[in-house]
Amino acid sequence: MQQTVSQYVIKQMVQWGVKRIYGVAGDAILPFLNELGRQAEILYIPCRHETAAALMASTEAKLTGQPTVCIATSGPGAAQLLNGMADAHMDCVPVIALTGQVETYKLGGFHKQFIDQQHLLSVVSARSELLTHPEAIGEAMHRAFLTATEQQNVAHLSVCQDLWELETTAAILPQQPVAPDVQADRASVMAAAERLLQAKKPLFLLGTGARKASQGVQQLAETMDAGIILTLGAKGAIDAAHPQMLGGLGDGGSTATLEAMAQADLLVVFGAAWYPREYLPSQLPIIQVDERLGSFHAYANLSPVVSRVEETLALWQPRLEQPQLHPDRAAWKQQMQTLHAHYLQEMDEWARPDENGLLRSEILISELAKRVKSDAIVTVDTGEHSIWFNRVFPASSQLPVFSGKWRTMGYGLPAAIAAKLTQPARQVIAIIGDGCLLMSSGELATLAEQKLAITVIVINNRTLGLEERKMIASGYRPFGTDVPNPNFVKLAEAFGLRAYQATTLHQLGPVLDEALAGDGPSLIDVRCQAPTFSKIMPEIFFQTQAVPSYNKK
Repeated sequence: MQQTVSQYVIKQMVQWGVKRIYGVAGDAILPFLNELGRQAEILYIPCRHETAAALMASTEAKLTGQPTVCIATSGPGAAQLLNGMADAHMDCVPVIALTGQVETYKLGGFHKQFIDQQHLLSVVSARSELLTHPEAIGEAMHRAFLTATEQQNVAHLSVCQDLWELETTAAILPQQPVAPDVQADRASVMAAAERLLQAKKPLFLLGTGARKASQGVQQLAETMDAGIILTLGAKGAIDAAHPQMLGGLGDGGSTATLEAMAQADLLVVFGAAWYPREYLPSQLPIIQVDERLGSFHAYANLSPVVSRVEETLALWQPRLEQPQLHPDRAAWKQQMQTLHAHYLQEMDEWARPDENGLLRSEILISELAKRVKSDAIVTVDTGEHSIWFNRVFPASSQLPVFSGKWRTMGYGLPAAIAAKLTQPARQVIAIIGDGCLLMSSGELATLAEQKLAITVIVINNRTLGLEERKMIASGYRPFGTDVPNPNFVKLAEAFGLRAYQATTLHQLGPVLDEALAGDGPSLIDVRCQAPTFSKIMPEIFFQTQAVPSYNKK
């Protein structure tokens, strides 16, 4: 059956389970948007900036693991998708970036909005193709979705403007092939089990890839008396109140973790594609379990186990559940429980209010933690506040969502919108810095238009605090880091949001309660001291300098 290219693309996406398309209108995609507006199976989310559209698609893919779609026009529209595509590319999630291109007869010429999109976007995508004939759309769509799914990466397809309304005989494919599970190398899996059995002071580090298997990892940690460390991506996978929990690792970590690292004789890493090696003793043996070859670090003392975490745990279980084989770890278990108490105490100390009642980022995050629902999604933008969130937010089972390896500012608000659309029954909160909001403030209009019950918390300290502190630590005079802000309350109200402001701890609690209890979108302008991160700079300096002394041990 013949149909236009636009109709084919929409029907094929519906068949493959696409629920939403995030985008910004433009000349080169108007025929497609016309068809999209005639159907009701895919929801179109009109964004105010193409970067936000791509970040929303990336976030939905992080939450679902399924291919998601963003769309933009030719030229500047395609170029502005790049930042969000890079986030998906770096965090290894499947996104289809669909762009319009100039008409076929203008390709290669000096025409308005023409640029070689394949050359431009190939660096942030696993596949980038240009459609120049309507009969090729079926194969192009098939390969794009197959690439995104198999490689867990971005696939880009640009369609010339004059093709959208041409007819094609391409057939709708009922389903995509399903990638097989990674088959573990049993020899390496069981060799790792033997090393773990011999360890007297083991530590477990969980990353995003271990979230689904976190209950099994927790049970194994309890069996092996291992200390538990979480990356930001795994925060909430195991309750912070667990007696073997030590907190995080790195700038957003805890001193309890570093103390444990200094004494440990084995670190087992589950599903963490990134961890700060400068915080690890150089002689510490590491076992890393991951199903993706690209996740393994070039580390001399690392033993790779290429396997899904769930499969590894299942293979380990019969061997490791033989208590007569375990070395005596009673003293180590007691040490982990002592360090856990230190971890909780450290969080309390960082979040202790000042006598003057003024607010700091860590106080805000601590107060929020007392009120957030246990299954909430918290989108955390990039900056000083993300480090404080990692340090002082005692997650029980909440899910943090953030820009992992790309670390773009302006992520938190678009991410919150996508999170609420994807999982509407869950509470969604965005924690963003003032500099981050200024980069994505147009999406307040998107938030209001979608009528989503999201609370946006703006940490307003009138500076790019982390960059300022880095300049000072490097001996530079801070320059270019001041952020002269508008009135965020009036800005939010202009977009139709409920808006609040808190300048003291006395005001903060009631404001949080009221904003979180509301049905629609809200924004809280929290006036914080600037920059709050300075108080822990000496400690972080000590931690990074501590590694060589640990290595000498």
